[in-house]
Amino acid sequence: MRVPSDSAFEVHELRPEETRELRHRVLWPHKRSAQECVIDVDEADHATHLGVFMAEPAPWGVSLDGRAGALVGVCSLFDQPCTRCAVPWENEDALRLRVMGTLPEVRGQGAGTALIAGALDEVVRRGKSVLWCDAREVAFGFYERLGFGFMNEKYELPDVGPHRTMALVLSSPRN
Repeated sequence: MRVPSDSAFEVHELRPEETRELRHRVLWPHKRSAQECVIDVDEADHATHLGVFMAEPAPWGVSLDGRAGALVGVCSLFDQPCTRCAVPWENEDALRLRVMGTLPEVRGQGAGTALIAGALDEVVRRGKSVLWCDAREVAFGFYERLGFGFMNEKYELPDVGPHRTMALVLSSPRN
């Protein structure tokens, strides 16, 4: 998937610490601070963190030192196998999408789609064929519109809410 060249958004790689303020505001407002918005594999060698930026600053966006525009969404990608359900692919064929979120002010304008396009570019760059995630219930429709399918029934994650595993297969799994 490619984002149209006239898109108002650009995706760039981030350092893990650059994702934390947006994670706090969008995904984990129940945590005491952005510094607590860390996941166990943020610093892993196989981790890739992406941010989607608007070209212009926005008073509600996240400003990062040395970066133009406003950070309005983030996601992280990891070499992690899916253990929540049986999958029709080999573990080495998949990347896991985690901690994805966009600010409410840009939802429905293409910021999330730009992030997924950047994630899919990373899937291809790494020679993989599947992008999978534990999707929040509020995002099911978003992922479905982009071609993701459900892999299991709903389950509850503490402090976060209902989820389902979803995946997008770009090509046939290796045999």
